Amino acid sequence: MQGFDQFGRAEAIDDSVLNSLQQKNDIVLAYATENYAWGRSATYYIITLNKNEWTGYNYFVRYKPALDKTTAISCNINPVVVSKESCDSILQFIEKNEVWKIKGDNGEDFCTNGTKNCTINDGATSRLWIITKAKLVNPSYYEPQFFEKCCPGNTERKLFIEAAKKINDIIMVSGGSR
Repeated sequence: MQGFDQFGRAEAIDDSVLNSLQQKNDIVLAYATENYAWGRSATYYIITLNKNEWTGYNYFVRYKPALDKTTAISCNINPVVVSKESCDSILQFIEKNEVWKIKGDNGEDFCTNGTKNCTINDGATSRLWIITKAKLVNPSYYEPQFFEKCCPGNTERKLFIEAAKKINDIIMVSGGSR
């Protein structure tokens, strides 16, 4: 992924499953939906590339409440058989569009054009992970589909939604569920 190293960060991943996948694979691509209502949980749709072989995963984790945001109290990870052609296509899309340059909204400035008053409560945060052995990017958007519909036009958010949908769809089509 030419150009990725310039944008990727060399930092540890808090989640032990993602950390393990990073260590065992050349590339990890994941789309996650993180929920904070009634405790913290996350659902991940993951594809990994190791020595030209793709594997998919559906991963759900619920974290301990309160201040401890790194200790899982329950998790479920299931491997999913995925198509090499579909996964190669997603990687090509990510490389062609340099998806790693997406900054995300960091939980603020949802409607940058300022012309709409969009409000949502207890929504989910979506996160896109691009991970190599040495670096990662993980931009996030709060309720990206809702805000794209309410105040369209953010090109990075649109690209984020498209990349996330591609990863999500390959896992869902392959029978992934928790």
